[in-house]
Amino acid sequence: MNIGTVIGFVFGLFILFLSILFAVEFEFGRFLLFGSIESLLIVLGMTVAATLIAYPFQDVKKVFDDFKKAFAEDESPVEQYISGLATISNTYARGGDTKLSSLANEYADNQFIKEGLEYIELRYTEALIKSIMSTQIQNEHQRLLSQVQIIKNMSANAPAFGVVGTLIGLVVMMSGLDPSDTEKLMQGLGSGMATALLTTFYGVLSSNFIFSPIATKIEKRIEDQILMMKVCMEGIILVLKKTPENMVRDQLKVYLPVQWASISSNNAEQTTES
Repeated sequence: MNIGTVIGFVFGLFILFLSILFAVEFEFGRFLLFGSIESLLIVLGMTVAATLIAYPFQDVKKVFDDFKKAFAEDESPVEQYISGLATISNTYARGGDTKLSSLANEYADNQFIKEGLEYIELRYTEALIKSIMSTQIQNEHQRLLSQVQIIKNMSANAPAFGVVGTLIGLVVMMSGLDPSDTEKLMQGLGSGMATALLTTFYGVLSSNFIFSPIATKIEKRIEDQILMMKVCMEGIILVLKKTPENMVRDQLKVYLPVQWASISSNNAEQTTES
């Protein structure tokens, strides 16, 4: 569970509810006026429907999986892969091709590293390996960004459908007014207008409090994933050159200006031991 995301949502909802309570002077009955199932259905239902129309079903399904991942704990295995690639380079330099296949099988969880090691075993040149892996990174980047674009599109659509719901509410309200009863007319105008405006409220709220922040968070995770792939690619090139273990660490640690402390300490320990 990502504690920052959870705290952000809980704190945001707390401030929202507290602001509404102050606005209605802590009258619980008036507070319930801000709840409208039909308004919520119009905003969220129409936003999802428009998204399904605009994008393939499988892409939309992946987006809902991304919503779940946004609340998962942030993972940054780049440090782990740097240490692993340094060890692989050292092992490959000593054992040659005979040990490379077994090393590739150890990275079944990271298909990108596994394929890179297989390219080395197949005697691909450095230029060819860089070309293939760079293209894979670009394609993965575009694929991931397309999912973020779907969420951004939902963020843009939600307020628009909020306005649509408001117009629906106004039509219903105006058609049901009785001009012969002035008091009833004014009461109907007030309550009807409040109900109609709730859809706009839900649309703006869902756009700026749910869809937009989630899109930003996923974009950050995409940047981390692409960075990890670039580290892996550079590491594979260093393995190809049979670069000494310490040099692999030193050349790849520039990708981790903050997280390098633990790797640096491990490196120092290994150097002392040797």
